Amino acid sequence: MTPKPHLTSMIDPSESLTPVGELSRRLAAELMSAAAVCRDCEHIAGDLAKGGAALESISRLQALDELTQRLHGLSDVLQRIGQHASGEWSISIEPLLEGLGLADLVVRLRAVDEPAAQGVEAGELDFF
Repeated sequence: MTPKPHLTSMIDPSESLTPVGELSRRLAAELMSAAAVCRDCEHIAGDLAKGGAALESISRLQALDELTQRLHGLSDVLQRIGQHASGEWSISIEPLLEGLGLADLVVRLRAVDEPAAQGVEAGELDFF
């Protein structure tokens, strides 16, 4: 039987660690917020469909409903991970955040309890 590598030996001591439970709660909050956006879009799309949208377009709205349900489900699972994670489990989140394009999301995931992270607004709407 080969011994498993000790995870603490892979951690850069200069990096601050975030408890896995806390990161899980932060991610759950982000998913719940995304689900709320989807739910709002469902209502708007439903209102637009009342004006005579084609059946094909209305059936495609089911995908938005499914997305909302998935986001809620994932949020619930991450919330439970946060509740059951051992206080000894920690991770450096900086490598996880590398390349994440949403600056406000990065700020919230780094320090959700800090007042500066609470009021961060999203940037302008970008249509690719």
